[in-house]
Amino acid sequence: MEPWAYEGTNMNGLSLFSNVGIAETYLSEVGIDIVVANELLKERARFYSHLYPECEMIQGDITDNDTYHKIVEAAKSKNVEFIIATPPCQGMSIAGEMNPYDERNSLVKYAVDAIVDLLPKYVLIENVVQMLETPIQYNGTEMLIPQYLSARLGNNYNFNNEQIINAMDYGVPQQRKRAIILLTRKDMPEVW
Repeated sequence: MEPWAYEGTNMNGLSLFSNVGIAETYLSEVGIDIVVANELLKERARFYSHLYPECEMIQGDITDNDTYHKIVEAAKSKNVEFIIATPPCQGMSIAGEMNPYDERNSLVKYAVDAIVDLLPKYVLIENVVQMLETPIQYNGTEMLIPQYLSARLGNNYNFNNEQIINAMDYGVPQQRKRAIILLTRKDMPEVW
């Protein structure tokens, strides 16, 4: 049973680094309506809007102040209580450069800023397993992304314990491990 199922109504969500919306394909079936999304590339944003015409797509670079504020304001106006963030993995992935200092690895910071600004009830951050061993800078100190998440969000959120899942354990006919970080705001009665 989903943590929010007791509420009896769907929860509004925000999708960051949306691409064409693959990550949120089945969320509506578990009571989450993505009502705001952000994607950098115009072609992807256009296709996303074709697939999800009821969602407000904010196309643009999340690192741009105006774009970031449009995302946050739209999410506030639509009472977003759930965030899904799937930041780029090219710098971390074994299929990519595996450059721990690729600037795209730090884009997770913008998702964390949105979490801090919106304080949703639930958050799902998904990426390659290497994310758990990737360093980024925070306040002049190098730390791993999970340490950064804990430093920024640990006061307000509970984290799931098992953060690596394998798709084959969920009926997918391939072995594909992913890092899944589930956050539940500490004032909620349940934890993912």
